[in-house]
Amino acid sequence: IQFILCIKNDAKATKSDFQLTSEGLYFKHNGKILFSVSNPETENEDKENNTLGHINSITAIANSNKTKSSIGKFGVGFKAVFQYTETPHIYDPNFQFKINRFIIPVKLENDLSDRQKNETVFYFPFNKAEISPKKAHSDILEKLKKLVFPTLFLSSLEEVKWNADIESGKYTKKNIKQKQADDITYEKVELYQQIGLNQTKEKLYLFNRYTEENHSYSIGFFLDKKNKLTPKQFPAFCFFPTKENTNLNFILNASFLLTDSRESIKRFEKKLGEKCDCIW
Repeated sequence: IQFILCIKNDAKATKSDFQLTSEGLYFKHNGKILFSVSNPETENEDKENNTLGHINSITAIANSNKTKSSIGKFGVGFKAVFQYTETPHIYDPNFQFKINRFIIPVKLENDLSDRQKNETVFYFPFNKAEISPKKAHSDILEKLKKLVFPTLFLSSLEEVKWNADIESGKYTKKNIKQKQADDITYEKVELYQQIGLNQTKEKLYLFNRYTEENHSYSIGFFLDKKNKLTPKQFPAFCFFPTKENTNLNFILNASFLLTDSRESIKRFEKKLGEKCDCIW
């Protein structure tokens, strides 16, 4: 789920929608950046020039169109969907195709009948031999219910909705005020989480700064019902929570260099690469 949201943030989507069925998962977004394709014969050159097509990137083993201002590395995030599907489908205003055998794009003859004109839809059928559709449905539903501040550190995404039969939920972000002081941005943010009929709200002061390489890092201080600072501890975030404890009484987000699973922070790395590449 986190990998998919990272992709959509890079596409400048402000809203996203998960539809979980017994047979598969649909994911819709209103991103402004649409799918593209480039000449396979010039992939290495296009990669260096940041002009590699999106389809080339997600169907390649070691190529990526990610720049230093985007999230992810070598398409690892997208390829994580193969844990639950053999044939991810993509329905875009420009292209409609599925991916076979991890890297082979196959044109789809028909578009989705209910896809909006400027909407991109991903469909992940639960056809993995090792995992039953029931198991896949249960796993993903549990993850959708337990997302931790999925909109907080993504620059574009403001809303994440999901629906699964008789269950539904929503995560939203609202900026109450924003100010700039030198190279630091200050925001007062409200985060809403609704699971079924249960709704919770968090308020915090968020401070953001960018490095010369355009990597962002942030700290957030939570507020109680009286708008006074209150200590809260969370793991280190790299846009989404990792498994690294900070033992701090505020929330910390930075472009850490992560392992491929995005759960742990790499240590003792000397060279910075792409996004999520600072050293803990």
